[in-house]
Amino acid sequence: MFDAIKENKQKLPLVALSACLALSTITISTAANADVTEEIRAAQATKVSLKQAINIAKKQAKGTLMSVELDEDSDTKNNVAYEMKFSDGATEYEVKVDAITGQVVKVEKERLDKEDINEYNNQNRAKISAMAVIGAIEKQAKAQVLEIEFDNDGDYADHPSYYEVDMLRDNQIIELKIDASTGREFSRRVKS
Repeated sequence: MFDAIKENKQKLPLVALSACLALSTITISTAANADVTEEIRAAQATKVSLKQAINIAKKQAKGTLMSVELDEDSDTKNNVAYEMKFSDGATEYEVKVDAITGQVVKVEKERLDKEDINEYNNQNRAKISAMAVIGAIEKQAKAQVLEIEFDNDGDYADHPSYYEVDMLRDNQIIELKIDASTGREFSRRVKS
């Protein structure tokens, strides 16, 4: 009898652990879906296109567009803004533009450190610019670009420099990876 109780006591923690892991997986999956749903809602609410926001931001910044992110948790009045980074090789400009009104809500300047200068130089050596990627996606895919960021992290041997792009099309957010030398897409994933 004591052996049966001892066996059940050992199995009970494993059963409880398995149940907790299953629930946490469901919770993480639900939270990820909620994040994507919120991102889609925010993107659909924008009144200002990414290109319009970039043109507005260029009046406050100098240099090359380094990255753009649609921030749906923004501290702006309308809670959705484009956060853009530009660089001229010495200074980084961070400009936040309200995606509903087009109003500039934040401008910050910061001197580049050695790592930032290296990133700037790598992006400037790329044959394809961030603006060219945005234009091609909007024209060819008929999609709304939400985010773009240059990467030179060595994660892909065949694509040492690339752009990671999030775009909205047909109520889905699709993450693309675009080779910065050829302009070819080499990865596509629907966010869920």
